[in-house]
Amino acid sequence: AVEAEQARREAQTAETDLAEARSLLTRGEIEPAASRLRSALASNLLSPSSKTEAQRLLDRAQALLTTSVAAEQRSRQVADALAEARRLETAGRPAAALEKLEVVFALASADTDEPALADARALRERLLAARQATEQDQLLSDALTRAAAELAAGRFEEALAAANRALALDRGNPRALDVVRRAYAEISARVLGGATEENLPPAIRFADLREEVDGERVEVTQDPRFRLTGVVIDASAVTVSLADDDGRPVAVETSSQALGGTVITEFRAARRLAPGSTVLTLAATDTGGLTSRSEYRVRYDRPWSRSPWPALSAAGLSALVLGLVLVERWRRRRNRLRRRFNPFIAGGPVFDEELFFGREPLVQRILQTVHNNSLLLHGERRIGKTSLLHQVERRLLALDDPEYDFLPVYIDLQGTPEALFFATLADQIHETLGPRLADPDRTPAHDRAGYTHHDLVRELGRWLKTLGAGSRKQVKLVLLIDEVDELNHYDPRVNQSLRSLFMKRFAEHLAAVVAGVGIRREWEKEGSPWYNFFEEIHVDAIPEAEALRLVQEPIRGTFRVEPEAARRIVEASAGKPFLIQRRCLALVQRLHETRRRTATLADVEAVLGTDVGEVPEP
Repeated sequence: AVEAEQARREAQTAETDLAEARSLLTRGEIEPAASRLRSALASNLLSPSSKTEAQRLLDRAQALLTTSVAAEQRSRQVADALAEARRLETAGRPAAALEKLEVVFALASADTDEPALADARALRERLLAARQATEQDQLLSDALTRAAAELAAGRFEEALAAANRALALDRGNPRALDVVRRAYAEISARVLGGATEENLPPAIRFADLREEVDGERVEVTQDPRFRLTGVVIDASAVTVSLADDDGRPVAVETSSQALGGTVITEFRAARRLAPGSTVLTLAATDTGGLTSRSEYRVRYDRPWSRSPWPALSAAGLSALVLGLVLVERWRRRRNRLRRRFNPFIAGGPVFDEELFFGREPLVQRILQTVHNNSLLLHGERRIGKTSLLHQVERRLLALDDPEYDFLPVYIDLQGTPEALFFATLADQIHETLGPRLADPDRTPAHDRAGYTHHDLVRELGRWLKTLGAGSRKQVKLVLLIDEVDELNHYDPRVNQSLRSLFMKRFAEHLAAVVAGVGIRREWEKEGSPWYNFFEEIHVDAIPEAEALRLVQEPIRGTFRVEPEAARRIVEASAGKPFLIQRRCLALVQRLHETRRRTATLADVEAVLGTDVGEVPEP
């Protein structure tokens, strides 16, 4: 019973760790999330689906930790993280130490640093052992507290049961043995009316999980593997035997220890249950020939999944389900072909998450950083910066952060003249957040002559005050500014005024994620107002595996691209999402025209032969 209780606690802890890890990853807290996922997996108590999810999330967390650190910095960071974990261990903070070790596991694994990994594993084993010992101590403390309370209340049988649970955790615990001695003395005095010098029959006490069911005391379980445990208390050593309903013997293990004039004999027996009720009878005989018998009834309610019926009905049910699935797939495919289904996009940004591949590490890094810093996304044209900004906007809106209320606003500066810059910022913020700003009669800034930085400061201050009053969290307005290269053509004083918004006036409530092409070269100059202001992220081609998914996943179930054809598209497009989308768009159009459902290498070569390459932007 004690083992079962502990197993239930550990299984519950594993599922709780998984749930907390999901929330931590959403908030961008990667190290504590990875620590909880590793603990949940190490328990081996997760369900198969939960185990699969936990491993997937751990792989993702480790990838995020790895990509956030440059290769040349990893060795130093591994050493620093190991040293910090050891310090936390010495300080008695095992949970924090386990979280810090996740940096070591992620970075050392990426560089195959076996010595560091070996040190980290050894330290983790010590930390887990310390945590398990703490949990055991808590179980023991709870059992001893319960035993003392039951003894003080005069419930001596319950006191014996609680003391038995404590002894199962710590066989020689003096407090538990003292409760056993005193409770047994009280029971003896009650039975004989004070004549405790006479020999009494042995007292049998089960680790009792029975409850009242239809007037019977019975333990109900859905696990056929049953363990019966307990103690026999007597003035002398006892012989213990166990039998089932039919009188057949059941193997039982015993161990005894003396406490003053009392001998405590522990017993343990394992039995595989048949469906329905089973009655086990335990007999204990002391050296004086006195025998006690006690019955323990257990009922095994076999889950439907363990019965033979699922196997018998699986074939028929599977056939029915398969038929329904095939019909639905055929219907969906027919409808898609009728309306010339083509999910790919050529030219515009990607808003649909199902078409957004290969950027999850970048999105996670942005979500982790925007709490405290602004970011600059730089990369060649049509590499996917605008799509990335729109996905960050969607994720920030869905983010349930415990501290911040994120309010993203997308602003496109392409073609914006300097004179209308601050008016454009103000109008886009008001257009996006209008319902929350309580400012319905506002005149658009574009309609006001000479709208300046000072006008924006006044409006922004008023809006942030209104937003703060309507939120229980700290408001964080995140400006997602696209085509920020336009700022290179503005008067430097405009840049200085914009920077002052972030650095002085609204530092706590304002952040920016800006995207551009040549902006990095200009802003790395020491004379630039933006020098050392942004954390930089280079947006490059997506990994090959993600590029192949972009080719195949959006049309799965309607069309099929042969593997060599998919690889040819990725190779010809150099992993650039825009080119992959445009060529897949043409490929699907070709399949519609030829009334075929499988794209071959010849189809891809035909599409590439008519492709004009990248279209330059003005």
